[in-house]
Amino acid sequence: MYTTLRLILLQVLILAFQRLGSGRAGELNEETYDAYYSYDQMTDRLQRFSHKYSHICSLQSIGQSVEGRELWVMRITSNPNTDLPGKPRFKYVGNVHGDEALSRQVLLYLIDFLLTRYELDVRVSELVNKTDIYVMASLNPDGFERAREGDCTGTTEARDNAKHHDLEMSFRERPEESEDEVPEVPALLRWIHERKFVLSGSLHAGSVSVSYPFDHGRSDGNSILAADDALFHFLAQTFRENHPVMRMNDPGCLENPDKSSEDGTMQDYNYLKGNCFEVTFDLSCCKYPAASQLYAEWTNNKEALIAYMMKAHIGVRGFVVTKAGLGLHDATISVSGIDHNITTWVFGDYYRLLLPGRYDITASLPGYLSNTVNNVPVFDGKATLLNFTLEEPMEEELLLEPPDHVTITEEAPDTPPAASPVSNLDFIHHDYNEMEILLRLLNTVYPSITRLSSAGQSLQGRNLYVMEISSNPDVEQQGKPEVMLLGNLHGNEFIGREFLLNLIEYLCRFYGKDPLVTRLVNSTRIHIMPSMNPDGYELAMKAHKEQLAGDMSIFGHSNGHLVDLNTNFPDESGGMDFVEVETQAVINWIKGHFFVLSASIRGGFRGVVYPSVVDSVDEDLFKSIAEGFYKESKAFQEPQPCDVPRIKQKRVLNHRRPEPRGADLLTWVYQGMDTLMLNIGLSCELVPPEEALSEYWESNHDALLKFIQQVHLFVQGMVTDALTGKGIANATVTVEGSRHRVHTSSTGQYWRPLAPGSYHITASATGYSPMSVTVRVLDTRVEQVDFRLSRESVQLSPEEVEQKDFEKLVELLLGPGELDQLVHSLLPAQTLLYRTYRERSEFLRGLTLNFPHITRLHSLGQSSEFRTIWALEIAGNLDTPEPSEPKIRFVAGVHGNAAVGPELLLEFASVLCINYGRHPAITKASFTRSILPLLIGRSSILIVPSVNPDGRELAYEGICSSIVGYTNAHGIDLDTDFFSGNESVQPETRAMIDLISEPGFSLSVVLDGGFLLATYPYDKPDEHAPNEETLRYLASMYAISHPFMHVGNVACSENSEDVPGGILKGAEFSPHTGSMKDLSLDVGGCPEITVYTGCCVFPPEAELHSLWMEHRLPLFRMLLEIHRGLSGDVRDTKGRPVAGAVLVLNGSLRVPTDRQGHFRALLAPGTHHLQVQARGYQQELQQVNVFSDRVTSPMVIDFTADRARVSQAVLIIATASLIGIFICALLACHLRTSKFSRIRDGMRWLRRKRDDLRMEAMPSEKSPLRQELLEESESEDEPFFVERRLAEV
Repeated sequence: MYTTLRLILLQVLILAFQRLGSGRAGELNEETYDAYYSYDQMTDRLQRFSHKYSHICSLQSIGQSVEGRELWVMRITSNPNTDLPGKPRFKYVGNVHGDEALSRQVLLYLIDFLLTRYELDVRVSELVNKTDIYVMASLNPDGFERAREGDCTGTTEARDNAKHHDLEMSFRERPEESEDEVPEVPALLRWIHERKFVLSGSLHAGSVSVSYPFDHGRSDGNSILAADDALFHFLAQTFRENHPVMRMNDPGCLENPDKSSEDGTMQDYNYLKGNCFEVTFDLSCCKYPAASQLYAEWTNNKEALIAYMMKAHIGVRGFVVTKAGLGLHDATISVSGIDHNITTWVFGDYYRLLLPGRYDITASLPGYLSNTVNNVPVFDGKATLLNFTLEEPMEEELLLEPPDHVTITEEAPDTPPAASPVSNLDFIHHDYNEMEILLRLLNTVYPSITRLSSAGQSLQGRNLYVMEISSNPDVEQQGKPEVMLLGNLHGNEFIGREFLLNLIEYLCRFYGKDPLVTRLVNSTRIHIMPSMNPDGYELAMKAHKEQLAGDMSIFGHSNGHLVDLNTNFPDESGGMDFVEVETQAVINWIKGHFFVLSASIRGGFRGVVYPSVVDSVDEDLFKSIAEGFYKESKAFQEPQPCDVPRIKQKRVLNHRRPEPRGADLLTWVYQGMDTLMLNIGLSCELVPPEEALSEYWESNHDALLKFIQQVHLFVQGMVTDALTGKGIANATVTVEGSRHRVHTSSTGQYWRPLAPGSYHITASATGYSPMSVTVRVLDTRVEQVDFRLSRESVQLSPEEVEQKDFEKLVELLLGPGELDQLVHSLLPAQTLLYRTYRERSEFLRGLTLNFPHITRLHSLGQSSEFRTIWALEIAGNLDTPEPSEPKIRFVAGVHGNAAVGPELLLEFASVLCINYGRHPAITKASFTRSILPLLIGRSSILIVPSVNPDGRELAYEGICSSIVGYTNAHGIDLDTDFFSGNESVQPETRAMIDLISEPGFSLSVVLDGGFLLATYPYDKPDEHAPNEETLRYLASMYAISHPFMHVGNVACSENSEDVPGGILKGAEFSPHTGSMKDLSLDVGGCPEITVYTGCCVFPPEAELHSLWMEHRLPLFRMLLEIHRGLSGDVRDTKGRPVAGAVLVLNGSLRVPTDRQGHFRALLAPGTHHLQVQARGYQQELQQVNVFSDRVTSPMVIDFTADRARVSQAVLIIATASLIGIFICALLACHLRTSKFSRIRDGMRWLRRKRDDLRMEAMPSEKSPLRQELLEESESEDEPFFVERRLAEV
């Protein structure tokens, strides 16, 4: 058995080591690196790439050379066949001179690298997804064919094009008129002007250098580039610093006689006329080096090429739009003090590259009022988002109005100014591409309230787009119901698709401006699918435009298989063999959510239609909703021939259809899903003319908003466990007299739509006794009905059994020698060796490829020299982590010369992965088996092997006390750079601060070198850390588990002193400020200890094995320790979680609860005093005992409402009311006099203002203060009823 396991381990290790060399080996298999590609070979290779990777690349020719060769351009980006807003466009152009063959070959390698590493390399994936990349490997293919390999200086014949023109110099005088002599240049110019690139690189050879406009000065003496010179220098320096030869002061190249000293080159043209910043890079001393040098040249240039491309995302970006939200093409973006402007692209989007600083920026366009925004902040890294809204001038504005509203934000733009709902929307028939662009544009401009996704694809490959609109999209929140709207069920029903596109735009643009829209978006998750049948729509639009003869109600009605999607849903028999891809996508979408209320927006009839067979309880509800829609809609004041009877549910269609094989959408939803759904017909016409769309919108949009609002008028509540207070997922809620069932969400919340009346409601769940209540539903309030279910017997739930078993496991491992025995029984990984940055990166990728179910690789950021700072996550529940799951962080390489820590953590990760599933203490137990729950399945482990990869690359093996690599590339000791709120921290520090700021970590262990001891916070002198006893205990647990550290007298130098127990407070060992462990405790609330692994910072590789044997047990002890602390949940009297409650431990340590009311804290063994506080509740005091040899069971703290505070408030309000009555009586005596007329007018104004504020200040999210003043019968949805009562008055 052991032999078999060893063979399996050997195979795993072989795969892992293959990944170590996969960078070069994989490239050798794909690329020969030993020969140049001829034109035909290059063409064939590019075409094969475009077929194989069609999802991220497309090949096109922008023209032809003199001899008829195609000027190929490879476009690499997500959605490569569609122009989308918001992506900066980047280009590389090579082989401008035919004899400079290296640039051509390097760009072909770059294409290969980007395509093959996509979805394997985090940096490449992010670059391809967020950048529109264009690579032209050869601008001069004719000249290349005449060049000779090994000719380092080149020839004029090969340098020029086939008609003996230097393409670089052809940009100086009217190049657009040189079609016959230099067709390559006009083709390039048309491409430059069409694409409006943001950043560009021109690749040459013959020297190793960088140049940019105007490298040799302008002949006319003008110096318009003085301000942008710093930016160009930064761009050039980015490439130079990442090129190992170029960053040498003297690369040793001979002088290039062909090097131009004149202005008017391609980079000048790009800058002055092309809207683009271009830098020229000379890659090698030799123009056409021997093929044997190709791999070395590619290696020299790869990092520099990637790093330069990433700079397309710096500066300022955004959109310039009209008040109607339409993008303005060719609007000018100017920066004060920089005499160089850029213009917007076809969508109104722009990118203006700028260095960090503050700028005054103006957007202008003839025919519109210009806008200037002062003091715009630009930060290092991600571009600042700056959107402009321009208005056409009117006489009043020219005289009186200030400039229009503009927003600046780093994350999400604000909404445009409010205006008429009609004048601001675009009422047209959108084809599929136009719809896709509109949705992506809205998602880009309003990222804080929108999430665009695809539920699937149509038969012809079109996306079934879904836009979620909510204040926190894609997140399930307590008290936020979900509403679903669907359009274009039949492709020829244009009205539904266009109406929903208008609704999406309206909700986005009027969020924060219109009170009702704002409340709906804040309190509701609104999901909108504008088109379920995009294939049918395209066919119907074609028939409509071409005015084809025949019945227009047939064209596009069905999908590509001529199937009516409305009758394609599974019936009660459950058969699915006939279901179309569009139907299946919608089924999966609906099943994946807890929609409460839904509607399909239809055409061809007017009115509200609900399922043909419903129970009387639900029929009353459907009628109530329908009447509400009719009342609010302006369209139904005058009847039309196509109106459906208001007392008849089902509409009969006149024309013949194929016999349906399934149920219709409404019936399927009613019989099997949680939501209740209606058809809402808005127009008699299937394809209303574009000019009529605004009328349909004006007549019906208020009614649809009220329809969405009704989701807040129903019965809602929680189903929780009476013992633990936790929500019960998938519990069933039924109403007597109705077959329709609803289920609770993952947090236990539910909604049940009901019309006014009395109902008998029952909640049930597997393993629980059902509970029933009688409820009276009114149309003026929300009914909050909570159920606390008791278990049917004393038998523990599977979760409780698992918890008890796990506690037994931890207690067993805490026993003397038990953990040591476990560690010795594990299969060793035997992967210990010193790795370079590249090898370390490939090793981590190898782990994720070999163990995809328990590992995930994250990029935290980049170092000063643009190396990725990797974080490996190991967990049994990667996709669905439990809130109660403890998180531990292992970090190494803060000081680059401490080389042992990174290798120990990689070995630790390998051992965990290899033994997962093999050993009963490493794998998570199933609920159905009587085996112990397992360690990784109940932990979340994050391993950061190297915080300072730049320093690690410089350090020397075998030199124990060397400080080379101790700091980062900027000479900064990173452990002195952790200051909260400091914007100028090093990039490595910033990456770790962002990680530390993430909530939920219970413990952090940092490995350093040069000594043998463990330290705990604080490092800053003269301060005591909260809960210092626990911090000392954690450090001692590591030292005790180490065979030598706890002795405390290991001499690392002649002057070293004994360290009792092998532990010290950080300030006693090396006092300093800005340490990572101090920030982790103060900002992240996570205790952190630093472990110094040995006296030698970089010992010989042969010593790694013995070091691993010393530290493996302490590392596992730390992993075990996070399960031994105090944990539990804070609930209110109704069993609902109390988020934001604070637990004060021993009067010093403050631990907040998360959104699920859960908390976790590590404590040293002993008796601890626990004080629990939350606004609106009485303070809870408890005493807890923590033991060293057992686990403290999770506890539930039940709050009781703080009634004293409410009573005091009532007394104050009553007293104030009496005083108010007395004052009002005095004022009434004088209201008739002119002296008090202004007071009377003021009182009236105050009343009006009160009503306005009442409408605008209605919170939709939970407010502690507001919750405090709510009566027991009130709910979060009370604002909606206030509005209804005011309207009726």
